[in-house]
Amino acid sequence: MRIETRHNARVLITTRGAALVVCLGIALAPALAGCGSDTSPTASSTSAAPGPATSNAASPAAEGPPSAAPSTSQPAPPTVGPGVFGDPGQGMKFWRAQSKEDNCGLMAVSFIVGERTGNQPSEQEMITLAQNTPSGVNPGTMIYAASNDPSHAGANGGVSVEDLSVLLDHFGIKSAMTWGDQTSMQVLQQYLGDGRKVIAWVNSTIIGDQTGNATDQRTKADHFVEITAIDTNKQIVHLNDSGADHADEQIPVATFTSSWQTGQDTIIATAPTA
Repeated sequence: MRIETRHNARVLITTRGAALVVCLGIALAPALAGCGSDTSPTASSTSAAPGPATSNAASPAAEGPPSAAPSTSQPAPPTVGPGVFGDPGQGMKFWRAQSKEDNCGLMAVSFIVGERTGNQPSEQEMITLAQNTPSGVNPGTMIYAASNDPSHAGANGGVSVEDLSVLLDHFGIKSAMTWGDQTSMQVLQQYLGDGRKVIAWVNSTIIGDQTGNATDQRTKADHFVEITAIDTNKQIVHLNDSGADHADEQIPVATFTSSWQTGQDTIIATAPTA
């Protein structure tokens, strides 16, 4: 069963200025993503583009103290072996649920910072950072600042997809946005297999209600999730999803691709590490 905050947030967010996504998705440049928006992507100028895969060395430590440990009622770490790209066991250690409607992107960044540095910023630390960091794609605004909804409890908040790279860069983690024919399941497998971290822009209803009974929209991306692994043996995609009620959300590959296609197969991928 999914947490109420995510269910309530599964509503397409209207745009303000540049395209905007509230906590169930991201907006493509120069769009803002709070978790729900629908503009076309442009090339990222805020961070280095992903290059050839190399070894996965540790990045500089994140600032601030680590957040509280996750619930002890987590599922057992999946087995990593042939046919599994990525490490869902590592990812699930840093999963946290979001407490606001529009901060799924901030949570996804915190997961990656924790995995890369071992020092995960808390939800509030990410919010404070984003509220005080200028947007790289929306001049004159902060990354996380809803002019009409300072509480970030409704539909006017959000974070730009490209600004996720700005936040990752704050912790010494380079990344870039790609989409369309630059991405595919094979590309994701290569990135994850090489130790790179990936955030995807997806439709939350397709992921969260595989029965098809939910009435929320299924045609536009509205949510950020971290892809922690792809299991080609079981045809399963492992996610760190702050809108779910547990770590290591597992969905069929077909469900993931349907959800991902609504956002033009857009991802934020960390650059190779030396």
